[in-house]
Amino acid sequence: MNRLYSGIFLMLSYFVSPAQVEKTEYYTTGQIRAKGCVVNSNKMGEWTSFYPSGKKSAIENFEQGVLHGAVIYFYPTEIVQGKETWRMGQLQDSAWYFHPSGTLQRKGVYENSRYANTWIHYFEHGAVERSVNYSNGMPYGETRIYSSKGILIQHGEYLNGHEHGDWKFYDRDGVLEFTGQYEQGKPVGVWYEFQRGKKKVFKRY
Repeated sequence: MNRLYSGIFLMLSYFVSPAQVEKTEYYTTGQIRAKGCVVNSNKMGEWTSFYPSGKKSAIENFEQGVLHGAVIYFYPTEIVQGKETWRMGQLQDSAWYFHPSGTLQRKGVYENSRYANTWIHYFEHGAVERSVNYSNGMPYGETRIYSSKGILIQHGEYLNGHEHGDWKFYDRDGVLEFTGQYEQGKPVGVWYEFQRGKKKVFKRY
């Protein structure tokens, strides 16, 4: 019988999960800074952080002490500032960030905590401000920049984070003003200016 009981106890010990302990962190002034659960001194599950005023600053999810899952950040006004997804300590997948008014400021995708694919930025009133493509965290490929009225004012491409190739610049009415080329972020060759539909040399590099 002793051997039987000891065997059962041994089997049970493998299946008993470590105890979760509720923990509260404080500012030096005494206000609650964050609260959640820990397992073996590691943050686990949902944690809520607070501003010194007592308003929520973030809701985060943890796994083995690192961010894992949905994360929401708040302005001191309690308006959502950002929404992210984390996988074992790294930013992954879609993310959204907001102006203090609550309107969308930018959205895009992360891969291993780096910007990836297309990120779109918005003015506070909702119009697109710019569209930028990324590779390995750096601007790469086509980029478009708009005025607050939605008019295209810049159009070009990036290569490894630098302006590269043909770029076009327009005035606030969408009329072409300048064209030229970049090579790894430096203007090269002949740049042209357009005035009243006429093209003339602006500068030689």
